[in-house]
Parts: sequence; structure tokens; C-alpha cells
Amino acid sequence: MKNMVTPIATISKKVSGGNELVVVRRADFEIFDRWRRETRDALSKVNRGREEYRNKKTVIAPSPRKFR
Repeated sequence: MKNMVTPIATISKKVSGGNELVVVRRADFEIFDRWRRETRDALSKVNRGREEYRNKKTVIAPSPRKFR
């Protein structure tokens, strides 16, 4: 693993409109963004499954063979 020294950049409040801004490398942001999209997708599937379970739209099977 590489040495994880990250340079810090200060952004003027005039440029940022008074907000705090964080500067990250594009590669790091792309990794984070991919993780965020995958997590959102997984959570939406879990929530959809819970909703279907609550509405009794699921099938409880004793074995996966039942679906063949």
C-alpha cells in the first residue's frame, strides 16, 4: 500500500460562498461514488423485500428445489 499522505487545499470563502469544501482526488471520489450508488441500490432492494414481506407477497419455501 502506498504512503497515504494527502495534501490539504484551502479554498477561499469567497469562492465557496462561505461553505466548507473538501477537495479529494478524482479516483477517491469515484470509489466513494460507486460505493454510494451500490449501497443505495442494495438498501432499496432490502426495503422492497421488507415491504413485500409485510404485504404477504413472499413465498416461504422449505427448500430452494421448490423453485426449480
